[in-house]
Amino acid sequence: MSSLNKGLGKGLGALLSVEGIPEQEKDSVVELKMNDISPNSEQPRKHFNEDLLNELSDSIKENGVIQPIIVTKRGTGYRIVAGERRWRASRLAGLSVIPAIVRELSDLQTMEQALIENIQREDLNPLEEAFAMDNLMREHGLTQEQLSKKLGKSRSAVANTIRLMNIDESLQDFIYNGDLTAGHARALLALPTGEMQRIAADFVLSKELSVRETEAYVTRLLTAKPIEQKTKEPISKDAEAIILSAKDCEKRLTKRLGTKVRLKLKDQIKGKGSVVIDYYSYDDLQRVLEIIER
Repeated sequence: MSSLNKGLGKGLGALLSVEGIPEQEKDSVVELKMNDISPNSEQPRKHFNEDLLNELSDSIKENGVIQPIIVTKRGTGYRIVAGERRWRASRLAGLSVIPAIVRELSDLQTMEQALIENIQREDLNPLEEAFAMDNLMREHGLTQEQLSKKLGKSRSAVANTIRLMNIDESLQDFIYNGDLTAGHARALLALPTGEMQRIAADFVLSKELSVRETEAYVTRLLTAKPIEQKTKEPISKDAEAIILSAKDCEKRLTKRLGTKVRLKLKDQIKGKGSVVIDYYSYDDLQRVLEIIER
């Protein structure tokens, strides 16, 4: 068994293929038309990095699709169970057909296997995983105990993941972008109001606190006297404008540079912060530098 499977719950590791979902003896690879395949609307992963998708597309143009996707028959076509990223990249590469394994699966089995595949590959961010688990439970009447057995996770791990859905909505983008980890989010959930969570998150991001430091900070907030909590300096209109425009600036820079760009506000009053630009290879870095120099 690979080291990747060792951390899974009892039984699940023995059932998973490299794909991350249960193998079946009758599996055989066929070629399906791209246009006959549709994505799964219940796919746990909702965010696909465009830069990484383009990189995969280039690789597929050069080497083809190495690993077949898994689909299930639906109506006159097929629905993706695992491999939507490969399917999207293959469309970008201009492929008309794609290797696939066709399985007979119920809606419940489709959702279960799609979630297992993403968890096994660690492709989901914490919120996507939380919403997918919650959806499985609601749509199919599963308890947390039943879901934990299906996914090979402890009940407490499932419960802690689902709790992330309660984080203030304004902070969810930070989790999707990776600015706040699941550990940060769980610490912030101890704060009773969305406003307190937002204020605390601003401080955590500006000071780049670790999860342990965030837990200590939240504890101080919860045990502070009311007068201590009111001493926070009010945010000026200029600072509010900076916060509101940060996302717009990120989008404009991301579009201009062709890669993910994040703004981290370190001082909302003075408008100080930093710009983080992602790159995925030395060639990509050179491309970004050329754009900046122009």
